[in-house]
Amino acid sequence: MKKIAIVILILAIAFSYSCKKEGRMVQTTISGTLLTNGTNDKIKMSIEIDRPQVKLYEQKDGPDIYANGSKEIASVTVDKNARYNFDMELNEQNTYFIGFRNLDTTIYISSPDSWSVHDETKRFNYITPGTSNNVNLYCLAKSWVRPRFINTNPDPNNVDVFEYRGGIGTLVQHQMGPYLHGNTDSTFSNMIHKTWSGTYKYGVQKPPYAHTIEGKLTRNGVTTDVEIEYFAPPFDTSIVDIRY
Repeated sequence: MKKIAIVILILAIAFSYSCKKEGRMVQTTISGTLLTNGTNDKIKMSIEIDRPQVKLYEQKDGPDIYANGSKEIASVTVDKNARYNFDMELNEQNTYFIGFRNLDTTIYISSPDSWSVHDETKRFNYITPGTSNNVNLYCLAKSWVRPRFINTNPDPNNVDVFEYRGGIGTLVQHQMGPYLHGNTDSTFSNMIHKTWSGTYKYGVQKPPYAHTIEGKLTRNGVTTDVEIEYFAPPFDTSIVDIRY
């Protein structure tokens, strides 16, 4: 009897584990809008190409989606207001995320599959099965910027030195410079840097997804490392103020 009881117990545990692993199907809604990154405006859409699509993926086992791949579960075309909506059953034990495709590449930066990012530990817009998910997706518009460096020291006779170290492309020369001395307000009008719109890439408000200028500032005899965030307006060439 004891042997029979043990066998029954093992089978019950195995059956329970199997059911738990498979999970159950739960009703899930997913909705949101495609926005131009750096704004609250819906994306611009050309009448000459198909509207963008939002795609729902199931993530396979493993932490690296690129190495292990993913499976497309569903796809929907956004409406004229750039909104999308899914209403379907998903397995509560599986991992899902969404991305978008088919942007107007004359004004947006788009890879074959653009997956928006949450943070450094969750790289994709994950979906929670069994709940109502409202997720706006931020699309990177093409932008061009000219930097304008402004010394904010109120002393007009200051001897500050700002050494530019990176963040805006071809302004770097031999890993150092240029050097800005004293009471400076300089626009590098001959240098246009192509980039993406907004301050935070894909709407993520934490490094490394920000536009930043790096440099060293010497003020009152003390040299410190500085990192300055800046905003790039979408669709146009703009002068951006870098205040240090």
